[in-house]
Amino acid sequence: MKRFDKGYIYSSLISDLFASILIFFALIGDLISDEEAPEGDFLSALPFFIIGFVLIYLAFIAYRVIYYRTSGYELTESEIKCKRGVLFRKRSVLDYKRIHAINKKQSIFNRIFGIAVLTVDSGSTNTAHQAEITIIEKAATVDALMDRLNALKSGETESVCEEKEEILLSENDSLYNFTSGKKMLYTLINIASTAFFTAIFAVLAITVIGALKLLLSIDGLGTWGEYFLYSLIITAGAMLLFSVFSFIGCMIHSFVGYYDFTVTKKGNDIQISYGLINRHTNTFSYDRIKAVKISEGLVQRMLGFATIKLEVIGYTASGDDDNGADIGVLVPFCKRDEVEEILEKILPDFIPDKKETCAASYFPFISWFALILGTVSGVLLSVTCSILKIAGVSAFVIATVAISLIGVALLLLLVKAIGSALSYRQSGIAVSGDKITAYYGGYTKYTTVFMKKNLIAAENNTTPLRKRAGIASLIMHLKTNATSNEITVHMQEDRLVRKIEDLLIL
Repeated sequence: MKRFDKGYIYSSLISDLFASILIFFALIGDLISDEEAPEGDFLSALPFFIIGFVLIYLAFIAYRVIYYRTSGYELTESEIKCKRGVLFRKRSVLDYKRIHAINKKQSIFNRIFGIAVLTVDSGSTNTAHQAEITIIEKAATVDALMDRLNALKSGETESVCEEKEEILLSENDSLYNFTSGKKMLYTLINIASTAFFTAIFAVLAITVIGALKLLLSIDGLGTWGEYFLYSLIITAGAMLLFSVFSFIGCMIHSFVGYYDFTVTKKGNDIQISYGLINRHTNTFSYDRIKAVKISEGLVQRMLGFATIKLEVIGYTASGDDDNGADIGVLVPFCKRDEVEEILEKILPDFIPDKKETCAASYFPFISWFALILGTVSGVLLSVTCSILKIAGVSAFVIATVAISLIGVALLLLLVKAIGSALSYRQSGIAVSGDKITAYYGGYTKYTTVFMKKNLIAAENNTTPLRKRAGIASLIMHLKTNATSNEITVHMQEDRLVRKIEDLLIL
C-alpha cells in the first residue's frame, strides 16, 4: 500500500502545537490566577509544567508518526483499499461501483504544505458518521484521484474519463456564486430574524408593564415590581446583545465559511466547493440525492428569500469527524423566485410541485399546547399565590405576581397561535408520478422534494376525535442519514395517508 503524504505529519504537528499550548495554559491557569499564591511557588513549579508541555507534544509527535507509518491506501482493478489508525486499526475496502460521495477537504495548515484530505463514502447508514476511505495526499494528486474515482465508479476507463474531461471543460462555470453582496444581505436577514423577535418581546414587555400600572392604578410597582421590571430589561438587553454577537458570527461564517462558494456540474456529478480556513470540495452523483429541502425563515419569507439544502447519504460527513459545516447546503441564499430556475439547471427532477392538499383544521394545531399550558399555568399560579399568602405577602404583591404569570402564559399562547396559523397555512402535499412534495413548518417554512423510491415508511398519527373528523398527521420516513429522517405534514385527510401507503405497495 502507498503511504499518505509526509505533509500530513508536518501540518498536524502545527495544529497539535496549538493544542499543547492550550493544554499547558489550562494546567497552569489556576496557579497564575491565584493572587494569594507566592511568586516562588509558580517559579519553582514552572520547570515541571514545561516538562509536562514537552511530554504532551512528544505524545502528539509519536501519535502522528505512528499513524503515518501504519496508514495507507491502494487502488486495485475493482476496489479501493485503505488502512489507518493507531490504537484502533481500521481497514476498509470499497468497490468502485459502490462509491457514493467523494469529498476533498483542506485546512489552512494543509494548504501550507500543499496536501489535501480525500474521503470516499459508500452511503451506508451504518457508517454515516464517517467515510469508509480516507486518503491524505498532495492536492494535485487528490484532484487526479477524484477524477479517476469518478470515472471508475461509473465503470468508465481512464481514457474515457480523459476524453470526457475535455468535453466538459466548457461546463466548469459555476452554476451558482455566493457573491459578497449576497453574503452581506444573508447576514443582515439572519440578524433581522433575531431582531424581529427581540422587537416583539420588547413591545409585549412594555404592554405588560403598562397593563400592570393601569390595573393597579399606582405610580410604582414596589420592590417586587421593580425586580420584575429589571428582569425584563436585563432579558431584553441580553437578547439585544445576543443579536449583536449573532450578526458578527453570521458575518464571519458567511465570508469565511462560504468563501468562494461555487456549484458545478460535470455530467452526472455535482461538485460543491467553499471555505477559506477549511476548504471543502464535495462531489457526488446526481442519482444519489435523496431529497431537496427549501427553507425560508420568517424574515426570509417576508423579503422573498430562501435556502436550498440537500439530503445525500454519505455527504454530511467529511472524514473521521463530522465537523464539516453546512456541507448539505446547495445554495445558501437566493431569491425565492430563483429557486426553480436554479433547480432547473442543477436538479431538474426536484422542482417542487404546487400544493394539492391543505390542512383540514386549525384547532388541532394549538389544542394540545393550549390544554397543557392552561393546566401548567393554573397549577403554577395556584401554588405560587398560596405560598405568597402563607408567607404573609401583601395582596398588592400577590396580584402583581398573578398578573405577571397570566401575562407570560398569554404571551406564550400568542406565540404558539401565530406559529400554528403559519403551520396551518403551510401544511400540504403534492404527489406527481414518482415525486412527492411536502409542505410543512411554522415560523420557518419548509418545502421538501423527494422521490417515491426513497420513501421507506409512512405513519398515520391521529387521536379518536381527529379520526372521527377524518384527519391525521402524516409522518413520512426517508432513506437518509440525517439526524431525523422524518417529514411530518399535519392535519391532512385520512385518504392522503392511504394514497401514500399505496405508493409504498406499488
